[in-house]
Amino acid sequence: MLEKLLARGVSVDAKDDLGRSALLLAARDAGSVELVRFLHAKGAAVDTPDVAGRTPISWAAGAGRLEIVVFLAGAGAQIDRRDAEGRTPLFHAVLGDHGEVVAFLIGKGAKLDSADRFRDTPLMLACAKGYAALAAQLLASGADPALRDQEGRTARDRAAKGADVCRGPRPL
Repeated sequence: MLEKLLARGVSVDAKDDLGRSALLLAARDAGSVELVRFLHAKGAAVDTPDVAGRTPISWAAGAGRLEIVVFLAGAGAQIDRRDAEGRTPLFHAVLGDHGEVVAFLIGKGAKLDSADRFRDTPLMLACAKGYAALAAQLLASGADPALRDQEGRTARDRAAKGADVCRGPRPL
C-alpha cells in the first residue's frame, strides 16, 4: 500500500492532524523496523516530531523497541532531543522500564541528568516508579542522586517501595 501511495505522489513525510509521519507511526504503532527502514530508504526524515514534540526514537524507546531505536540512532536521530515536556528518549525508556534501551542510549551518550520541565531526571522517575534495576543501572552509569526536582525532592525522597537502591546514603 505504501509503495502505491508513494508511486502516486504522496509525500513520504506527509503528516496527519497530530503531526505524525508514516515513519513515526511505523515506530510507535506498527513496531516494525522493516517498515521504518523502508520509509527511511524512501527519504523519510527520522527526527520529525509530532505535535507533542515526540520523535520516532522517543516513541520506540518508550515502547522498548530496541531494534528500531538502534536503527534510528544509526540513521541520525538525535539521542537527546526533547519533547514538549522536556523529556528525552531516555526518559521514555525509563518510564517504560526498558533496561536494554536505557543501556543502548547511555552507550550512545544520552545525558543521564537531563531534567524535564518539572526538573525530574530519569533517575528520579526510575526511583519513583520503583524500578530498582533501572535506578541501579543509572546510578552505576553516573546519574547524580543529589539533584532536586521543582519541589526540592531528590531521587531518594521520591523512592517507591522496593527501590532500596534509591535509598543509599543521603547526599551531602
